[in-house]
Amino acid sequence: MDHGKRKLYLVRHAESVWNAERRVQGTCTGILLSERGREQARFLGKSLRAIEAAAVYCSDAERAVETARLALGNGREIIFMEELRELSLGEWEGRSIVELWEKETDLIDRWYREPTKVRVKGAEDIFSFRDRIVRAIETIGRAPHGGDSIIVTHGGVICAYLTHILGMDLDGLWSFSLPNASITTIVLDFKPRLRSFGETVLPPGGASDSDGVSSSG
Repeated sequence: MDHGKRKLYLVRHAESVWNAERRVQGTCTGILLSERGREQARFLGKSLRAIEAAAVYCSDAERAVETARLALGNGREIIFMEELRELSLGEWEGRSIVELWEKETDLIDRWYREPTKVRVKGAEDIFSFRDRIVRAIETIGRAPHGGDSIIVTHGGVICAYLTHILGMDLDGLWSFSLPNASITTIVLDFKPRLRSFGETVLPPGGASDSDGVSSSG
C-alpha cells in the first residue's frame, strides 16, 4: 500500500509548433504551443486541477510555461526551474527530423539505439543531463511542503528520470513512447516507484506522436 506517500506527477508539455513540424527543440527558446497543443493543455488542466498538489514546478522553457499556465491558470503559483530544461542538442536544434534522417542516417539510427555513443557538436553531455535531472527531481521530492508535486517539463527529461529509477542503462533513453500533454506518476516510497506512465485526457483528434529526436523538446 502506498496510501499517504508523496507522489510526483511528471507532465510532458503539450504539442509545440516544432513538435508539429518535427523539428529538434532541445533548449531552443521562443517555441510556443501549436493550436492543437493549446487545446491539449486546456484538457490537461482537467486532470491537473483534480490533483491536490502542494506545489507546481515547471521548466522555464516557453512551451512548458505555456502548458502550465493554460492548464492551471494564472492564479496558481508555479516555481520555474532552469534545471528542468530539456537536453541541449547543439547543432541539431532547429533542424527537421526528416532532414536529419536523410543527411545523417547512420548517426540518427545510433542516437535512437545507443545515444551514449553519439556526440553532437555543441550538445550537452547525456550523462551530465541525467545527473542534472535526477538532482532536480530528487530535490523536489524532498521539498519541505510534505505533499505531492506537479512537474511540467519535457519528454527527454521524463525518459531520463525513468531510466534512473528503473535501473536502466542510459542507452535505454528512447525506450519510452511518451505523448505530449501526458502525466507519468511516481510514488516516493522506499525507492521511487512508477505508478502510471503517459496517461492522457485529450480532445478528439488531440493526440500527437512526437517521439524520438523531436521529443527532445
